[in-house]
Amino acid sequence: MEQTKPDTRAIASIHVAEQQIARWHAAQIRDFARFVECRPPGRPGIKLADGAPEEVAAALNMSIRTAINRILEADYIVRRLPATLNALEQGIIDFARTRATCQVTRGLSDEDALKVENAVLAYGPHATYQEYRRALRRQAMKVDPEAAERKRKQKQEQRDVVTRKAEDGSAKIVATLLASEAESMYDVLNHFAHKAKSPDDTRTLAQRRADVLLDLIVGKHMQRVRANINVTVPLTTLIGLNNQPGELSEYGPITAEQCRALAKNGVLRRLITDDFGKVLDVSPYRYASQGLAERIKMRDRTCRQPGCRVPGRKCDVYTLSKKKDGRRRRLREQDYLLLCKRHRLMYARAKGWVLAQPEPGRVIFVTPTEQVRQNVAEPYEEPAA
Repeated sequence: MEQTKPDTRAIASIHVAEQQIARWHAAQIRDFARFVECRPPGRPGIKLADGAPEEVAAALNMSIRTAINRILEADYIVRRLPATLNALEQGIIDFARTRATCQVTRGLSDEDALKVENAVLAYGPHATYQEYRRALRRQAMKVDPEAAERKRKQKQEQRDVVTRKAEDGSAKIVATLLASEAESMYDVLNHFAHKAKSPDDTRTLAQRRADVLLDLIVGKHMQRVRANINVTVPLTTLIGLNNQPGELSEYGPITAEQCRALAKNGVLRRLITDDFGKVLDVSPYRYASQGLAERIKMRDRTCRQPGCRVPGRKCDVYTLSKKKDGRRRRLREQDYLLLCKRHRLMYARAKGWVLAQPEPGRVIFVTPTEQVRQNVAEPYEEPAA
């Protein structure tokens, strides 16, 4: 019998360990909640018994504030998110996704919180943490669109620009804006950063982007450009028939009211999907059409390598196969996918990786340790019920 290769054993062991860690996290959450039951508050108006957080902090060598947050978080999960806790216990999701569910459902009623977690868990596994969190936010907007819109308006009222000073002489400028405004600003900065590149310029793109921001605010006069952002919104939402959330490119779900506000002064482009959110057609009418490459970028949206979230605008269209039986054949949509620079180079340098796309948007990866992974392009809408 052929022995399992060391790297294959190692990756299998890592996967088992990850599931065991999830089970231990679930057990710890249940124990935290049990500890709260054993130590009920002795005074009205407080959530935890006096001394309870300090005892946990001493046992785990953590700050009291951290202990308070961990206890309250565990109590919340046990009381309001039973399906999520069971999924964690079974190793289906990890602690990060459990914590994300806790964060997104706060502010919702018990009934709506259950709807959100059940809808996301029923949809099946999500490839990355970011996709899981986006699904949570989308479902939260669906079950209570009014609450989501109130939260957006509250965030808009909290807009601000602050500085974060470091001891090494540097500092950060942090702007809190609506997602659409932030994406527009970043799009403008990227435009000028690319435009500022010259043959003798040794600056990186990130450095040019920082210099452009400084020039726009305090220095050189630059001609303004119109930002280009993509908002995907159901037609029924756009014309006011319902409040289904839309999606802002490279950000995620946004409320129906924000979609309608952006559409008032935006340029619309038709994008047709099937009932499962798969892109069937993209209208070329807005700017000059780039043909199939544009369609691939709209379909894939990010680098298709599992775990990679580099946005499509930073990726290139990668051709899976150009020849068959020694002859060049007609290429189809499923012969192309998006890969970022890092992973294009990886496939050129690393041996043992196998890629196949049996149908547009569904990519099969076989790793050098013979793991088989499937990556399906994230739909623009949730599958039909």
